[in-house]
Amino acid sequence: MAGEAHTRKEVEIVKGHRLDHQLYNYLLQYFSESELESIFESIRRPPSRYYVRVNTLKISPEDLMRTLRDRSIDVYPDEHLPEALWFPVKGPNKVPSARKYVLADKKASESVYVGANLYVPGVIKMDGEVRKGDEVNVIAPNGEVVAFGIAEVGSDDIKNVRRGIAVRTIVSVYGMPKVREMREYEMGLFYDQSLPAQWVGRVIDPKPNEVIVDMNAAPGGKTSHMIQLSGGKAIVHAFDRSEGKVNELIEALSRLSMDSLYRVEVRDTRYLDIDRPDLVGSTDKVLIDPPCTDVGVRPRLFDVKTMDLVRAMSNYQRQFIRVAWRLLKPGGVLVYSTCTIPPLENEDNIDYAESLGFEVVDISIPNASGGLIDKYGDSVVRFYPHIHDTPGFFIAKLRKPS
Repeated sequence: MAGEAHTRKEVEIVKGHRLDHQLYNYLLQYFSESELESIFESIRRPPSRYYVRVNTLKISPEDLMRTLRDRSIDVYPDEHLPEALWFPVKGPNKVPSARKYVLADKKASESVYVGANLYVPGVIKMDGEVRKGDEVNVIAPNGEVVAFGIAEVGSDDIKNVRRGIAVRTIVSVYGMPKVREMREYEMGLFYDQSLPAQWVGRVIDPKPNEVIVDMNAAPGGKTSHMIQLSGGKAIVHAFDRSEGKVNELIEALSRLSMDSLYRVEVRDTRYLDIDRPDLVGSTDKVLIDPPCTDVGVRPRLFDVKTMDLVRAMSNYQRQFIRVAWRLLKPGGVLVYSTCTIPPLENEDNIDYAESLGFEVVDISIPNASGGLIDKYGDSVVRFYPHIHDTPGFFIAKLRKPS
């Protein structure tokens, strides 16, 4: 199957997921054909557990779990991470057919696929005859039916509406509680965040009075976790290059009642050593969770990745690593994480960090795997969709020598 096609311009690993032949052959150095197929089959599905992180500055995990269970919501504690709770994801479900449809964009359709409502900004097109109250199917851009629901807005009105629910989802391919519509979410009692991403905060281990720089802070999950783990007493600087993303971060941390517990700026942190010389040589810890190729984010119904994109991302990520070296004081710690699989964006970047002078600090996380490259087999951590039933993820910890 895939092996027969590897000389073509693109290889379809599984339905909707294509790699150019260079990237496909590159990944074959690390995975067999059957392993690649298993990885991408898993990426098309959500994990069987949907994780949230309890905001322990406001409530204990036990109390939040009790509150949710009192409303007959199935929720469970993680076996290893105290602040992590999870909801079961059920499916695949048979989606009823409707005579009318609504076409959603890629991001929105992947959310609806796991039970979210379809919001107005995610609508590409409505069947011209849709009226409020009609039964409709929500369709992804690749033609897949992701849900059955009730239209909250008609096709004549959709152009005049900018916010709110367009389709209320009744049956989706996969189902779980609508966590962002829970009153506990609005109260800031939890933040929805994958299990591997929650481990990043634990690896960086923020302490009171430490100066910590989050170089790619939006949408705020890891920033808020560091604030939480330090009891609000670390000096956390949160940066992102996009004003829109920074506004999203501010909104998220405000919901969690963390307004006064961090400092935020719109900055391209590849130049932070120039823009913020006060942080040079005076930072205790740096977190880099850079833009990446996202070969690990779940669910992804369809995607195309190229080797050129992987190379470009790796080079881009190294710019943050270079600046982190300058920001950190001697003995300072860098934590580097991505939600992607290619070693060029992961282990190879750790090798690059070592060439700058960083020393790798061995880490281990329960039920996770080690590095893909022998050199880092026991020192870095990986999560695989087809093995750990999580998003694909990579975490490494480094220290600047004293």
